[in-house]
Amino acid sequence: MTISAAYGAGGGFVGPRVAERLGVTFWDRAIPASVAAELAEPPEEVLAVEDDLGRGFSHWISFFAPMGAAWTGMPPLEVEGRHDEASYKEHVAAVLHREAERGAVILGRGAAIVLAGHPGALHVRLDGPLEARIAQVMDLGGLDERSARRAQHQSDTARHRYVHRLYHADVADHRRYHLWIDATAVPLATCVDIVVSAVRGRDELRQLGADDHDRA
Repeated sequence: MTISAAYGAGGGFVGPRVAERLGVTFWDRAIPASVAAELAEPPEEVLAVEDDLGRGFSHWISFFAPMGAAWTGMPPLEVEGRHDEASYKEHVAAVLHREAERGAVILGRGAAIVLAGHPGALHVRLDGPLEARIAQVMDLGGLDERSARRAQHQSDTARHRYVHRLYHADVADHRRYHLWIDATAVPLATCVDIVVSAVRGRDELRQLGADDHDRA
């Protein structure tokens, strides 16, 4: 299953607990390490690229040399080991599909888009009104209001830019998700219960369908 979460909506709380309840692996910041292995690049390089995909161009241009040329108008850089954007997307998709087959809870990385056609995958969005999300971060994370607002703006902007840049999509488009929860109105522990129930219910429906097919 995939989880997309706005800042302050508790993705970092809900995701690991859902994975633990389901007995599967939780994937978030471990994803860049796997992508780095696929690309034969240091993990910190992929992390820097992902951060820049959300913020701007600097590391992104040097990593994706051919694409950097397109943005700057300069001749393509002949740098050994560099990759284009399509290559990066392909390797991200390979990692996400591989882990989905094994059974996993994947947070972020546009996983709901990459795995949109994956049979049996459940896609969840955690969100809520802006002011409620900021209040929740201040309450649970101990941030002052100014820090919370700055972090919210940076985080949500980066997530939107990342998904739009790579997939030309809106991360908050409700049509991409099977389940949308206002995680500021529903306690986070209850969000975990809801998501786990939805996954198990979906699995039961699939099994019933398979049994009916076998009897037919």
